[in-house]
Amino acid sequence: MGASAVKPGSLSRREFLGVSGQAGLGAWGVMAGGGALLAGQAGAAQREAVGGVREIHLEAREMTWEIAPGKRIKAMGYNGQIPGPELRLREGERVRIVLKNALPEPTTIHWHGVDVPNSMDGVPGITQKPVQPGETFTYEFEATPAGTRWYHTHFQEHKQLDLGLYAPLIIEPARPDPFPFDREYSLVLDDWATGTGRPLPGTGEGTAAGRGGMGRMMKGMMGRGGMGGMMGAGGEPVYDTMTINGKAYPATQPLKIRKGERVRLRLINASADTTHVIRLAGHRLNVTHTDGNPLMQPVEVDVVPLAPAERYDVAFLADRPGAWFVYCTQPGHSGAGEQVLLVYEGHETDEAQAPVEGTAGLRLWRYNLGQGLEILPHPSGQERFFDLTLNGGMMGSDVWTINGRQYPQTDPLRLRKGDLARVRFRNQSMEAHPMHLHGQSFKVLSVNGQRLPASIVKDTVDVEAHMGSVVVEFTAHNPGDWFFHCHKPMHMEGGMITLAKIG
Repeated sequence: MGASAVKPGSLSRREFLGVSGQAGLGAWGVMAGGGALLAGQAGAAQREAVGGVREIHLEAREMTWEIAPGKRIKAMGYNGQIPGPELRLREGERVRIVLKNALPEPTTIHWHGVDVPNSMDGVPGITQKPVQPGETFTYEFEATPAGTRWYHTHFQEHKQLDLGLYAPLIIEPARPDPFPFDREYSLVLDDWATGTGRPLPGTGEGTAAGRGGMGRMMKGMMGRGGMGGMMGAGGEPVYDTMTINGKAYPATQPLKIRKGERVRLRLINASADTTHVIRLAGHRLNVTHTDGNPLMQPVEVDVVPLAPAERYDVAFLADRPGAWFVYCTQPGHSGAGEQVLLVYEGHETDEAQAPVEGTAGLRLWRYNLGQGLEILPHPSGQERFFDLTLNGGMMGSDVWTINGRQYPQTDPLRLRKGDLARVRFRNQSMEAHPMHLHGQSFKVLSVNGQRLPASIVKDTVDVEAHMGSVVVEFTAHNPGDWFFHCHKPMHMEGGMITLAKIG
């Protein structure tokens, strides 16, 4: 099937929403040589490059997945696994990915954080028709920019994303890696509503609550299903299980390392709703990349909060032999499965100390701690400013708005190629909103009225609840109509979407 676009006006809002869906790391030197890759996943059917294009085959299908010993759930996956196959591409490489839809319903794939052509972006009703059951669709693009990206469904995400249609996409840099490593692991974090466990406290206030800045909301005590789980007020999910790479502890696969190694962890939050706060017991973590984009220097912290769709690369020197847990500090998360053993060679029988909830006395990552490299295109057009107020969710409502309007009635950001767009988000709702821009990344300039000492480069930014604000800036370099939306599917489908229209 081709990549023909569908005009937004050809679908009603209901029809459209139905288908949318630095210190302490002396071993790392800037611009030093890269290290060996000792982690990754098989499972994507690949063919040799023909005419300089590598071909990869993915199949989306329903499946039964054992999330933990004795706990089998109805799920959806790519090539029969959750997460789907980790795709490893080289920066600048041309790739052709053939999606076969073996589901009983339509689907698409969005290449999150990748600067794809607009027709390859995977948004049904905007850039392509939904891929119908039994059909195939071929995505073709150049792998850029380098970094930790991911791919996921963009059709009825409140269901399909929750059921497991996501996977890592790693674009390896063409130049030497600025932070070389000896071993790496990708850790994909997710929340599940299985209907078999105790409901977990909600994390609606996002990274601010993860840092202990706000009282946690209890919306997670009401829920929605999708996997046989419960439905509650406002259609919100009852999340009761947390996973790392598709498994809940003790089914999580241990991470094996050797003393003296430089280890990179690629953290990816694939959750539909949950903020995770990640710690490695016994070690400090050095943040090296934000949403796949390198920092000037690593930033040493103890804990890293991740809002939905955010990614962080963190590194550490393996200098404390033993067995340790990588885990989430949020209340109830480690007990609900969000922990994985990290074991030094020769210490396989060591007993690891149990995870400790909370972040008291720990240094947490914040946007104002890093300095991103100047990697975005330089503007050549006009400067344009957009003021976007985020609201909704009052009294359990499923209506979410931008400047008082639900998509597709929201006003688009109209830009010409080369323009410099500056966008201010002001959040008047009681929930945080991880706002994601398709097709290009942006700089984060200020948070809550305070200009950052240096900007960082991201494609998803968490806008805090209760009058939180964020200012971002990007060069409109990729032509097309691009989604700019909250990455919580219930908020997106409730109307919190606008378009960046770049002509």
